[in-house]
Amino acid sequence: MKAMVCINGDELKKKVVSILKQMGMTVETVPDTKEALKRLAYHIYHLVIFDDSFDQNKGASDIIERMNTIDMSLRRRSCLVRISQKINTNDNLASLHSSVNAIINQNDIARLGPYLSRILRDHKQFYTVYNESLKMAGKG
Repeated sequence: MKAMVCINGDELKKKVVSILKQMGMTVETVPDTKEALKRLAYHIYHLVIFDDSFDQNKGASDIIERMNTIDMSLRRRSCLVRISQKINTNDNLASLHSSVNAIINQNDIARLGPYLSRILRDHKQFYTVYNESLKMAGKG
């Protein structure tokens, strides 16, 4: 699986990259929003993880906007996870409002591995059922 990490803080970025590599993912980091959007235009990432302060607070909104405007068949292949200092982990309403698949509070970063495993498993299961339903309806 391929992951893109959009985090500016070195300590947090190191922790997240380390956890993702332990999970067996191929990890790419980006320095700014421009590079993130460029890579999103040409690659499909199974996981895109960003924090609220990425690229001086503008990066997070630009990444979400980009993910909301791509073709839905491509968007369904990516799991978008936001790391927040203000929002609680597993706040599903905030996730929906933010147009992301999941939110994890920065204080819970030590549990990122198990949390991401569950989120990625649930994401895969949900869209497997969805895609099978489309095929049965003759639309997939």
